Amino acid sequence: MGYHTHIIPENKKVYKIVFSDPFSPPVYVEDEDQFKELIKKLKSEGKNNLAKDLTEKWVNLYKEHFKINYKGKFLNLGTRTVIMGILNLTPDSFSDGGIYYKNIEKAVERVAQMLEEGADIIDIGGESTRPGAVPVTTEEEMERVIPVIKALRKELGDKFFISIDTYKSKVAQAALEEGVDIVNDISGMSFDPEMVKVIQKYDCPVVINHTKGRPENMQENVYYNDVILEIIDFLENQIKFGLKHGIRKDRFIIDPGIGFGKYVEHNIEIIKRLNELKVLGLPVLIGISRKSFIGSIIKNLLGREETPPPVERLSGSLGATAYAVLNGAHIIRTHDVKETAEFLTILDTIRGYKVV
Repeated sequence: MGYHTHIIPENKKVYKIVFSDPFSPPVYVEDEDQFKELIKKLKSEGKNNLAKDLTEKWVNLYKEHFKINYKGKFLNLGTRTVIMGILNLTPDSFSDGGIYYKNIEKAVERVAQMLEEGADIIDIGGESTRPGAVPVTTEEEMERVIPVIKALRKELGDKFFISIDTYKSKVAQAALEEGVDIVNDISGMSFDPEMVKVIQKYDCPVVINHTKGRPENMQENVYYNDVILEIIDFLENQIKFGLKHGIRKDRFIIDPGIGFGKYVEHNIEIIKRLNELKVLGLPVLIGISRKSFIGSIIKNLLGREETPPPVERLSGSLGATAYAVLNGAHIIRTHDVKETAEFLTILDTIRGYKVV
């Protein structure tokens, strides 16, 4: 398949520019002067749109700070890593399904605990989207999440961000009406054609996640020519789709979709090459916590007899999280808020420390 034009950081000194035209060989540049020469050449050839696109992506590579704001709440991204705590209100999620299912009091207690432990955003989901999960109706999903959202705002106030993990526009709209701030759509607004209208209407932040297939079949016959380039193309297309429908550019958050239609090697490559997503000039969210690829690596490389269950994948999750943050992740979605907050506090302190 063909890809959009991309700028790929080969290392700290060399950038590889891959053109959408399959007959145009890649170009390598080492600094801004060489890049400007390339842009000048493209313009002389009448390729002004291509020159404009590449210039925007070059500028994006150097963006480090972003802001999420909604209804008077602000999160500054880039100075420290933001934590999104997970609250699954499902009976069948892969890690903690059933714990808070139809138990509003326990759900509120858990959110209060996560906020105390360091969560900046609470991500609420009423439908499992693990590989092989069976979809639930809109009505059932709303019955699971709306009463909890109401209780959270009543009991804990509106000073913290809540995101709704859904790909259904009706669920998103109902949640936004009850005080949710962010829509976290695993399909990147591709499953439900009405989702883009809801985001535009409420002018709220939206997480554009990459997935391949639907949860019930997304781990079947997975193939990529280049996993990162395909992810970037999908995200770029969905952002353009959103912009066309009136969503503001600063409302987008991007997520490469670890585990959503990816095998172990794809997930590793995404984390390894996460910095390539910088060309989109948007904050990056990543969900690594307790996922199956962590268990597979531990079992196979440490020679364990069995794959560690999700609750025993904290150490592995933090190892992958470190690499992701150092490679450009701004928001970490996690089940283990306390441990992740402590881990990231040390990581952020060391990487931000100025030696004099």
